[in-house]
Amino acid sequence: MIFFLDKWYVIYDILHNTYHKGVFMPHLKAIAQPLPLAKIAYETLRDSILNGKLVPGEIYNEMALAKELGISRTPVREALLELSSQGLVTYLPRKGVMIKHYTSRDVEEIFELRSAIELAALEKVVKASPPYDLSKLEKSVNDQRKAWKKGDSDAYIHFDRVFHLAFCEMIGNRRFFSILENIRDLIHLMAIQALEKEGRGEEVIQEHEVVIQAIKEGKQVNARKAMDYHLERSKEAVLEQINLEERDTPGIGSR
Repeated sequence: MIFFLDKWYVIYDILHNTYHKGVFMPHLKAIAQPLPLAKIAYETLRDSILNGKLVPGEIYNEMALAKELGISRTPVREALLELSSQGLVTYLPRKGVMIKHYTSRDVEEIFELRSAIELAALEKVVKASPPYDLSKLEKSVNDQRKAWKKGDSDAYIHFDRVFHLAFCEMIGNRRFFSILENIRDLIHLMAIQALEKEGRGEEVIQEHEVVIQAIKEGKQVNARKAMDYHLERSKEAVLEQINLEERDTPGIGSR
């Protein structure tokens, strides 16, 4: 009897330890940590700016936004401060926040910054030996064309961003990448405006293909000219739309 109990205790001990080591543990779904309210407010407000629900040039009150989101004012204020640091909103004393309306000068400055970074990165890619793998660039253009044919502007702009960031990724310049990431939403909003120009969507894809071809051929001057032309054309398309808006809405350019 004692021998039988000893055997039982040994079996129990093996089963007990094995269970707690995870062999017989059921597959439980991990509990997701809730995002801070400020983060949720930031994502919601940012998306509303990018999709046009919060209108450029309009002034919004913190309390009204908090009520709309169903949360307190503090996380909304934190979210707006973050959006302000990214240039998406402007604080107006005793009034609230204004959704940024971009002027011609804003566009000139953003594209000047982009040109400085992207042309420098492109030059290193073209001169690299052995050459960089261009498959990511080629895939981004193919995906962009598919998105354009489907009429999916969000996906189209996403793959446009993938194309332009790929140069910084290839050369491994984290600061270049970080700067472009920091203004990604400004670029996104300007891309939306550029696509309002008839035929611009297809032109962008063709211009990307010309850049890739010049890189493949190792022609540094041609590649630089192609990228410079592409950025200049995109800037012109945005400026054209801004000028139309300012003409149709007197006083908007002075905001």
